[in-house]
Formats: sequence, structure tokens, C-alpha cells
Amino acid sequence: MTWRSYAEGPDRAQVEGKPIYILVRATWCPTCRAFRSIFFERRVEALSQKLIFVLVDRDQEPEISQAYAPDGDYVPRSMILSPEGVLQRALNSGRSDYRYFVPVGNPGPLIGLLQQSLEIRI
Repeated sequence: MTWRSYAEGPDRAQVEGKPIYILVRATWCPTCRAFRSIFFERRVEALSQKLIFVLVDRDQEPEISQAYAPDGDYVPRSMILSPEGVLQRALNSGRSDYRYFVPVGNPGPLIGLLQQSLEIRI
């Protein structure tokens, strides 16, 4: 799995015509640390080849974190953007609060989100 910086990710997505998965996290966050193991799951790794994965550190890149905080600056936040960098608001966790928080103990919700991003022609 290849994680890209925010500086590189959107340009790469446009060139390759792939949606973007952005993970906003913080190094001090225990939930973010627990979430890491999901990215080693075989199905997540396979899907990662079809998207551009971008990692944003909430504390090191506060301007970017704030730009992608439509319902709060909590972490971790998982968002799907079009290849042009437009947030796909309909692709979220389905929660009324923390719409971009994906449960960390089970890869299913993240896999579903990634699959949905590929089904929609954005």
C-alpha cells in the first residue's frame, strides 16, 4: 500500500483518474493507532491499488485538516474525494454524528466505503 502526501495525492489522482481516500489522523491518538491494523487487511490492500491513499497529520498539517473537517476536527476521519479533489459527502460512515469516522475494530465498513467510491462515477 502506498500512502501519499496531500501535496502529491490530488495531482496523482487527476493524472490516474482515481478517487482519493484521505485519512486525517494524529500521532497521539490511540484510536488512530488501532486503526492502522485495518490497512494490512488483504481486501483493503487490494482496494488501495484502485484509489490514491493520502495521509494527513492533523497536528502537522492543521490547514489541510481544517479544510477537510465538515463536521468537526476529530480523528481519525476517512473521506473520499473525486479525482478532482471534491469531497464526496454522500460517501461517509452513515452516522449522524462524526459522519467520517469509520469503526476501527472491523475492516468491513472501510472496505464498503472504498468499494462505494469505485462504483460511483465521480
